[in-house]
Amino acid sequence: MIKRFTVYRETTTEFHTENHRNDYAEPQYEGVIFSDGTCALRWLTPLRSTSVWASFEDAMGVHGHPEYGTKVVFHDDAVRLPWE
Repeated sequence: MIKRFTVYRETTTEFHTENHRNDYAEPQYEGVIFSDGTCALRWLTPLRSTSVWASFEDAMGVHGHPEYGTKVVFHDDAVRLPWE
């Protein structure tokens, strides 16, 4: 079963310019976890990109950032976040 999610962040760092982030109320990226566990992220920021990861855990290990107040909203069944 495919699981879809959207990611929001409450804060970022001074490194993140207006090209690297959206407003905090807007999603930063969307993702999908495929039935084989592969995870794809689609950045919605002005500098858009798409990346593919071996797993959701790997993707969140790099882009999860609990220190930024990362909030993952699942549109299907939730998946446990690596830092929970």
